[in-house]
Amino acid sequence: MASIRPGCESRWVHRASRGCMVATPLVRGLIVLFAMVVVSAHAAAQDLASDMRRLMNSAKVGQSRIGVSIVDTATGEVLFSSRSSEALIPASNMKILTSAAALWTLGPEWVYRTELREVDGRLILVGSGDPALADPELLNRTEPRLTVEDFLTILSESVRKAGILDVTEVVLDDRVFDRAYIHPSWPENQLDKWYCAQVSGINFHANVLAFYPRPSQGGVAQAPTVRVQPSAPWIDIENRARTINGDRNTVSVLRTPDPYRFRLAGEVAVPSVVPIEVSVSRPTELFGRMLADRVRQAGVSLPESQGAVRLVRMDEDFPRGRTIAVVTTPLADVLKRCNTDSYNLYAESLLKSIGHRATNTPGSWENGGKVMLMLLSEKLGPGYAASTRVADGSGMSRENAVSPDTITRWLTVISRDRTIADAFIASLAKPGEGTLKRRFQGARLRCDVRAKSGYINRVRSLSGYVTHRDTGERLAVSFIANDIPGDVHGNVFDLAEDVFKTVDTHLSRRAARQPPAVGG
Repeated sequence: MASIRPGCESRWVHRASRGCMVATPLVRGLIVLFAMVVVSAHAAAQDLASDMRRLMNSAKVGQSRIGVSIVDTATGEVLFSSRSSEALIPASNMKILTSAAALWTLGPEWVYRTELREVDGRLILVGSGDPALADPELLNRTEPRLTVEDFLTILSESVRKAGILDVTEVVLDDRVFDRAYIHPSWPENQLDKWYCAQVSGINFHANVLAFYPRPSQGGVAQAPTVRVQPSAPWIDIENRARTINGDRNTVSVLRTPDPYRFRLAGEVAVPSVVPIEVSVSRPTELFGRMLADRVRQAGVSLPESQGAVRLVRMDEDFPRGRTIAVVTTPLADVLKRCNTDSYNLYAESLLKSIGHRATNTPGSWENGGKVMLMLLSEKLGPGYAASTRVADGSGMSRENAVSPDTITRWLTVISRDRTIADAFIASLAKPGEGTLKRRFQGARLRCDVRAKSGYINRVRSLSGYVTHRDTGERLAVSFIANDIPGDVHGNVFDLAEDVFKTVDTHLSRRAARQPPAVGG
């Protein structure tokens, strides 16, 4: 018989009786309670599966191929599955794989660092692949707020303040990444869009120029004026637009084969508040030329010739020299812009960064993709890696392929990993922000939803977490639709939200069914 100290409540009594253990009433009650919890959880899972089947069967989505997976992150139990093992084009849900791979490879405390150095009368700009360098959105969040012109001024004046009066050349060291700036499978007719911005070891201003047209003061039919940010005297605008009366602009900016020549076309009625953003060719060299221009304005002697600004040779070595200025960006800021705002440049820079970090060679889509597949194999198993295709990091490429089951398993492993879970979940959008700004409007969600949306032609996706606010129970959810007919895109959009709403309702019911805690 177990010894019991006087004055202590006996909760467990082991009594020998013909070789059997005899349970006290309290123990019997706990056994019954445990059985009730198991039955309740099983019933709740069945309810969710039943609700999901009804939802999927009633959806008017034509011949769309839709995969759905729902997994309990605590137990790994699959609560619902429909075509979940089929590898589908994920669109921006690819960023879920990329951002977590970056956290595991680089570490949550990783900081991108861009250095301006002086070496033997030369300025050497050493890049780290930072996608946030002079990103106007992030500059606007600094204290005090900065514009890109402020950024260029601060950087160029640091040269003069360091006592440097003469510079022979500006060398741009972008060797952290390769010089494949554009993924070969990106759509050619969209390469001038901001979401197809080129990817470099030295990025600048999100690798776009921002154009702000406004009607001419000369009146109707006159050519409008246009402000360019950041500005440069060698940027040429072929102005084919005209000023009109009205309250709406129908104007566009087109890139020409000349990297510094653009064409303005259409009609301008009112000053543009939201810029027209156009991706630039050779963004690193553009930044170098702008930096050189501002350095001259700061009073430093630097030759005017184009040859005074150049890319580093791949085999070139420099002494370290002295550091003039340093610009840093925490990984957390990059992840937030990648996942909440779905900025493709950020995802591609992350993919190339993990390739560089793992191989100590210039980061590329190839070596970054291989690292991601290695992580999939390590975290989930070889079968998951074998069924996944990694073309790029953002999901812009239609050559990516991943199953909803892989995504929910990936999300489950992330949720259980205390080293990266908080940083990853914080990077995902909540309803009302980022790419979820107009999602779940009017929905009375009782749980916390964090998700990543995705869209390219005939593809929609929505994956993430639904977490009960009181119990902490968390489900991983992945919805991917391919081959969507044009007339049902809205229905598929709504169905993705309905899947998350159904999970939200399920978790709320499940929490209500849980019996009260037992204890003295």
